[in-house]
Amino acid sequence: MAAMTILACNGGSSTLKLARFSPASKGDGWTGTGSTLEGDTSALGRSFALELNTGSPPGAILHRIVHAGCVAERAELIDSTVTDRIRHWLPLAPRHNTLALSLIEYVAECLPGVPQYAIYDSGLYADLPALAAGYALPANLSPRWPVRRYGFHGLAHRNQWRQVQAWAASAESEPRNKPRRLISLHLGSGCSVSAWLDGRVIDTSMGFTPLDGVMMARRSGALDPGIAMHLQAQEGWHVDELADLLQSRSGLAALAGHDGDLRAIIAEADTQGEASAAALAIQAYCYQLRKTIGSYMAVLGGVDAISFGGGVGEHQPRIRAAALQGLGGLGICLDPARNQSVRLGPLHSADSRTAICLTPVNEMDEMLRQYVEL
Repeated sequence: MAAMTILACNGGSSTLKLARFSPASKGDGWTGTGSTLEGDTSALGRSFALELNTGSPPGAILHRIVHAGCVAERAELIDSTVTDRIRHWLPLAPRHNTLALSLIEYVAECLPGVPQYAIYDSGLYADLPALAAGYALPANLSPRWPVRRYGFHGLAHRNQWRQVQAWAASAESEPRNKPRRLISLHLGSGCSVSAWLDGRVIDTSMGFTPLDGVMMARRSGALDPGIAMHLQAQEGWHVDELADLLQSRSGLAALAGHDGDLRAIIAEADTQGEASAAALAIQAYCYQLRKTIGSYMAVLGGVDAISFGGGVGEHQPRIRAAALQGLGGLGICLDPARNQSVRLGPLHSADSRTAICLTPVNEMDEMLRQYVEL
């Protein structure tokens, strides 16, 4: 393994992030270079083929798999059984699993001697407590796709947890204790929140599919299921129309437009004022984040640390401040100056009982870590 190059593939709904890792020249560890491709599934597949055929073939290829059911948090060598499992779960994560399958099949055809490994995004949540994992529904509704909370963004949340633990072990955190109760917020185009107790996730906002939880850029988040039933029964909507509505035309995009891009929404709010649709959309978004933080504090019996990651969580201090607004009475106090300037590390004020950390997510590092551990 020390002599090979590893290619990690992290496919999204419209992007494909690639990272090539090589053994470090001195000592242990790896060095990596990354790139990001954009386009639809077909375009990404063609770009991947060009990338793969540039230079020498990698010694192994890692694929982030968004949904494969209830699987372990470890890398798995891809064979026909694993491929069939990814294909089976495609209906619940169609954009992500379709791209992953196309890449896997291309490598198997063109570079059959190169081993491929699946790294599961939902593996972090395989052992969620039954209280959090279950739904108040009859058992065996869908035997082929058991109805439970699967959770997503597992690689991102695990990476955030590792960064908080590393910070807690540093001299900078003294005299704070190691955080047993952590709430991690991964905020990007997709958004999810996870509650940690002693290194284990005990609840998470996403559920059976990546649609659940807080509102997102274009996804609705949690909503009254009666809305979908009403649109079907009274307005004649087809299931495909509902899927397009909830996955692509809801969330921030529905409230403020701009395809749900918070950068553009924030710029519009700054221009048009607090009564604008853009400003109200930001308030609604942060209100949902704040409610989720509060509910997880109730589950955990308090909170020792809160971490922000993802494109929005890392680059939008306004969102971080609004999400934590009014929580000072619970011991959660943001330092305004740090919040504006820090790019990695603590954001809390000196009198905050809760650590607040900015933890830029590196899912590729987490993928490599799982492969190396295997």
